[in-house]
Amino acid sequence: MTGLRTSCGACKFLRRKCTSECVLRPYFSYDEANIHFGAIHKVFGASNVTRLLLHLPEQYRNEAALSITYEALARFRDPVHGCVAYIYALQQEVAKLQEEIEVLGNHMANVSINGSNNISNEYLISQVNNNNLINNWLQTSSTIENSMNNLQDYTIHNPDTLGSWILQYPYSNDHGSS
Repeated sequence: MTGLRTSCGACKFLRRKCTSECVLRPYFSYDEANIHFGAIHKVFGASNVTRLLLHLPEQYRNEAALSITYEALARFRDPVHGCVAYIYALQQEVAKLQEEIEVLGNHMANVSINGSNNISNEYLISQVNNNNLINNWLQTSSTIENSMNNLQDYTIHNPDTLGSWILQYPYSNDHGSS
């Protein structure tokens, strides 16, 4: 580390001196201060995040910091629902795919009951249905993946949307006290 980057991203954003005992130092890098910690500070407040991390055992702090960061960035994308909108969309997809699996399972049971005379026709139909199921699954999973990537691209890589707004109001929640 150079002499210019002795503080963590949280302390850089809050414009305070970063000590070796800083709870936030391992989880927020200097380079991501304006985007990541800026969103966290705006949504949750620096002192609340510090307090939360202090109350957690060390082995859970990294996961908590990642979750807090993700939720804060999701709140900027969707202020009402945050990351819950993505969770709900994924749950809907799981339910839809489970229904399709049940339908295909029933179809396969009917094929085995009807005997070998109808197997060739039924087999062809089931293969078409399986291909449709796979194509639907691939299409929906890529749609969800694109949505998640768009969330990251929108919030992390677009300084016009989040970074400039955070820079305009750096002390609105917590005034740097912890």
